[in-house]
Amino acid sequence: MELPVEHGLLLDNLLDLAHAPFTHTSTFAKGWTVPSLVKFLTPASGLQGYWDPYPIDMEFQPPCMVLSTIGISKPGKLEGQSTKECATHLHQLHVCLPSSRNKTRLLYRMSLDFAPLLKHIPFMHYLWRHFAEQVLNEDLRLVIGQQERMINGANVWNWPVAYDKLGVRYRLWRDAVERGSKLLPFSKPM
Repeated sequence: MELPVEHGLLLDNLLDLAHAPFTHTSTFAKGWTVPSLVKFLTPASGLQGYWDPYPIDMEFQPPCMVLSTIGISKPGKLEGQSTKECATHLHQLHVCLPSSRNKTRLLYRMSLDFAPLLKHIPFMHYLWRHFAEQVLNEDLRLVIGQQERMINGANVWNWPVAYDKLGVRYRLWRDAVERGSKLLPFSKPM
């Protein structure tokens, strides 16, 4: 899909699943309760981590990929507090390729590690595509508004909170790339 947003804003949104119970109320987070506290736990260095109290693992893979695993028992219901406690999962891969100044080509794949018979149902891929587009449209409302505020001079990244940890690390990595740094933060040595 070609999207009318800067790829970094889209990546930042994808790395912040704490927005799910607020934004995705008519899709995958329908019925999720809003916790009083959300923590994103990460290793001391790295571009991955997991959400507490949600069973969601996230990882940014430079330069433009986000992987996530969400533990699911049935639509709208969470099972367990970590993906390891969950019997079934939704796996997502997002590749955000900058296509022009404020445009991104998004490549998206979603898979389930349960219900293998679903892939044999005629036209099921159309249903999944429709669902994915609904989720994306919920995100785009936020990201397009954020981009408009940036174009008008706002600094939309000036108030990070604790659960923005992965997004902040992504921005530190990206800033280092844009400056031409030889040593990139959170990069694995070769």
